[in-house]
Amino acid sequence: MLLELTDILWRGLRLRCPCCGHGHLFESATRVLKRCASCQELFEREPGQWFGAIYINLGLTVGFTVTGYLLLQTFTSLSTSQQINILTVGAVLGPFAFFRISKGLWISLIFLGEGLYIRWPNR
Repeated sequence: MLLELTDILWRGLRLRCPCCGHGHLFESATRVLKRCASCQELFEREPGQWFGAIYINLGLTVGFTVTGYLLLQTFTSLSTSQQINILTVGAVLGPFAFFRISKGLWISLIFLGEGLYIRWPNR
């Protein structure tokens, strides 16, 4: 059970289909495919389902910024204004950097929470 859970989340991080692990999630840099090309799993099941991906993206960006702050504070002798400038750039670019990862993780979480709309493949 735990191994399957981590496998499905790992597929989301790799931007692969959470069901089969073979199909890609994105057709372009920002556009999610409607279905998996391999197993036909439906990725976007209902309008408004992407709110969770926004929260994952926010959490990753905040975690990145806080970690950056702690590293800068501990290992550098930069002034506070220099640190704020660096962290502001990181906080602004973070949502763009984590966009695809957050959507992949959210698709995996939806897959785990709601089950399949197709028959489970034989393993």
